[in-house]
Parts: sequence; C-alpha cells; structure tokens
Amino acid sequence: MKELKSYRYIIAGTGLFGATVAERLASQGHKILIIDKRDHLAGNVYSYTDPDTNIEVHKYGSHIFHTEFDEVWDYITKFTEFNDYIHTVDTRHKGKLYPMPINLDTINLLYGTDMDAEAAEKFVAAEAEKEGIKDPKNFEEKGLSLVGRKLHEAFLRNYTAKQWSTDPKNLSAAILSRIPVRFNRDNRYFITAKHQGIPKEGYTKIVENMLANDLIDVKLNTDIKKIIDNIPGETTIIYCGQIDELLDYEFGVLPYRSLRFEQETTDDTLGRAVINEADADVPYTRTHDYKYYQSHQPEVINQSKSILCREYPADFQKGGEAYYPVNNDESEALYQKYVTLAKEKYPNLILGGRLGAYRYWDMDIAIKNALDLVKKLLG
Repeated sequence: MKELKSYRYIIAGTGLFGATVAERLASQGHKILIIDKRDHLAGNVYSYTDPDTNIEVHKYGSHIFHTEFDEVWDYITKFTEFNDYIHTVDTRHKGKLYPMPINLDTINLLYGTDMDAEAAEKFVAAEAEKEGIKDPKNFEEKGLSLVGRKLHEAFLRNYTAKQWSTDPKNLSAAILSRIPVRFNRDNRYFITAKHQGIPKEGYTKIVENMLANDLIDVKLNTDIKKIIDNIPGETTIIYCGQIDELLDYEFGVLPYRSLRFEQETTDDTLGRAVINEADADVPYTRTHDYKYYQSHQPEVINQSKSILCREYPADFQKGGEAYYPVNNDESEALYQKYVTLAKEKYPNLILGGRLGAYRYWDMDIAIKNALDLVKKLLG
C-alpha cells in the first residue's frame, strides 16, 4: 500500500455511496484511496454472473434501481446502461397470489368482490373505521387504521413480524409510510419512479467503471481499523461502515436487523422475479428468481434453469452483516453518542452511506447524498 499521506481522501466502503464520492473527487484531481474489508467491490449491491446459466445473481438480495431524481439518473447512467425492467411483486397468502402493495385487485381477490375504485375506497375506509383508532401509536394500530383488520392481518402483520422478529405493536407507525394503498389496478411497486431498471452488465460493473480512474487506488480485504491510526490528520476519512464497530462498541451494539440467504439452481421457477410470503408459518419473507430481472436477455429468462434465493430475516449478531437499522428514539440517542465520540477521536472523519448514517437508504438516495457531500467538500 502506498504511503497513506499521499492521499487527500481515504474512503472506507466501496458501495454506491463510497464509489460515488471517490469518482467525483477524483474527477476534480484529488488522489483517493478506497478500501473495503470484504473481498469484493460494490457493497450490498454486489452481483456476479453465474457461468452455467448467465443469470446475474444479486448476492445480498434483489436490488432494483429506481429514482425520481434526474440528477441521480443522469449521473449513474454515465457508468452503465439499464434495461426496461419494471418491478412488480406478488404476495402469497394461504396459497394464493395477490398484488402488493395493496391495490384494487388485491382487495377484490381477498374479499371475493368486484368493486370499482370508488366502492373499494369506501369499503376499506369503513373496515378501518370499525377499529376505532384515531391516533395510531405503533405499526399494528397504523395498519388497522389504514386498511382494517382483514387486509392488515393477511398482508401486513405477519410479514412485518417475521421481518423484524417482534410483535408489530412494538414497531413504529412510521414504518408503514413506505407501504402505500392504491384503489386502481396499477401494480408497479415503485409507482412514482421516473427512472427504473436493472444494469445490463450487473451492479459490480457500475462500481468498477466508477473507480476506473488513475487517481483512485482500490484495496480490498482491508479493514479501516487496521490503518486508521496511521492516517494523517490532514487526510479526510469518509467512513461508510458501522460506527459502533469502528469505536469498539464502547457504548454497546447499535440495533440492526440482518438477513440470511439460501440459494439453489433448479428447474423450478417462480415465473416472476419475486414472491413475498405473508403467512407466519412460512419462515422466509420472500423468494427471488433472479433471471426475470434480465428483460434485455430473453434467452436467459426462457431457459429451463432458475437460480432461486430464499430470504430469511435474522437477528443481528455483533460482527455479522447489518442490513436494516432499527430506528427509534433509543437507538438514535445511542447513535448520536457514537457520533460525538467519533468527532472527538477522529476529527478528520466524515460518516456516510447506509451504515455510517444509520439510515435505511435506497440506492438512489445513497448516490444523491454522496453527490451532495462532494459538493459540500469542494465548496
């Protein structure tokens, strides 16, 4: 490794946030070192092509790029071409598939009715009114007040309990703001996305292209903790990892949820990219059939083989893979204690990315926040 003092910026994390910051700073003539403790680039968006099937496997679960921001789309499309994939999701409940998020077809299928939009909206409002909840205090109350008991218990309650490994009464009502209810037949999952698709060459190739600048050095299998005390004070560190881990868990472990994946190559197929499992007796939350993301390669979709991946929620263990921050008042207070300590111990350190910011960001938000950070750094 070159002398650390030769770098103006050292970035820990090669996901989309770190890669965007590295690319933008290098484009302005700054010498960059970007490292990752994993043995591959791209963080949780890492993907690879299976040599036997040509299926692009998303190692850490499905990633569908979508954004409302032209700035983000204009930036990311400099490094890849996207296909025309539009994401839809079906949810299985008692052996039957329903569109998700909840829409007019979901409602009619569950109740065995044939209502139009106006009738369905009035019907669901009446179902919700039966619960008598005016000021929902948690996820359970929010779901009941939004769609009524039958829809909530069929599609929201058990899925959420599995995902977070707790009774929905213990979860914030704010979580449900990510789940819309529609009274039309539009089954697009990302209904407001101006831009959407899957990169034709995979996600890892995007990051490789972003970092293909002579001013950027990349080192994998490198833990920032092993070198941080040797980084000069005038070098800015941008850290995209867990702040509690960096600071040796001085105040305890920040709460996260984790995931476990079981993957197989099989002649079975879902016939679609994803099926969610809403019922409590199914231990996993969803199954991915990766080939259906490759809408630009019908020969891949039409082959007999599929690569299926079942996604299981898991409790986070210290040193394991952190996927979702458990955001609440208590965890935010703990995070802020770590932020204060980090500023005292490493005045030249900036926190970024999902883990560093302790926030659940979609890919486009990570890129947007990275672009905003660079603008601030460059003045």
